[in-house]
Amino acid sequence: MILRPVTEADKPALLVVESKSTPNLSYLPAVYGMFLADAPRGEFMLVEENGAVLGYAKYTLLPDGSAWLETLRVVPEAQGRGLGKRMYERFFELAREQGVPTMRMYTGVDNVVSRGLAEHFGFTLEETFHGFSRPVGPVRKAPAFQAVSDPVQATDLLMPLQPAWGDFLVMNRTFYPFVPDVCAHLARRGMVYSDGHNVLVAGARFSPEEALHLALFAGDAAACLSFAERVAQQRSSRRLLCLFPTSRAETKTALEHAGFVPDRGKYIVMKVDVQQA
Repeated sequence: MILRPVTEADKPALLVVESKSTPNLSYLPAVYGMFLADAPRGEFMLVEENGAVLGYAKYTLLPDGSAWLETLRVVPEAQGRGLGKRMYERFFELAREQGVPTMRMYTGVDNVVSRGLAEHFGFTLEETFHGFSRPVGPVRKAPAFQAVSDPVQATDLLMPLQPAWGDFLVMNRTFYPFVPDVCAHLARRGMVYSDGHNVLVAGARFSPEEALHLALFAGDAAACLSFAERVAQQRSSRRLLCLFPTSRAETKTALEHAGFVPDRGKYIVMKVDVQQA
């Protein structure tokens, strides 16, 4: 069993792994180049045996200095043989080399295998989330929000909302800690909007044509969602998506009122303090 960094030449083999391990979820083509370009800070890794690629995963550093573990896949015929554990061991090696204090991952609330692997390495449940979505509708009149591109201004605008909204801002099922460094990062990427009264954080880490992700909305929910739909139309995004803590009953109500429907299952984010594991 060999664990090594992924190369461009590995793409066909990894696409086979994805098709076998998650036949109903395919996004590797959209992120492959981004994952490769993330080196050396992050690492896109694979496990192979006798020249056959059996699994892969991605270790990503987020703007706050924590690590995000994502896209861990193993072909069904090789599951239960320790490939996932070997990749987790590499995650810890990287985190300790880089002085990373915290690592996180997410999975579906019913995915006992993924959760069990994380728990084996000391990860604990941090938060549970709803996922809601709906198709982008026809063009409608929307309020005049403006992008807040200044990182300091955006941070000052967003951080007072953190106690009410929760500990994460979620894009493409990437759970960014709701902290100043992340607020500044999202502002630099043009994802923070306000009309002076209402606030919206919306965008996409990848595949903007698939969906516009609503990481936060505060104030008049109808106004925020109407503007989000206009942004989605301008970007030719097909869907609006929002993941939010299950404790946010008012968010659930606002999304349901706007025609959003829940995903079939809930999601959990788990974390480990690296130096204590």
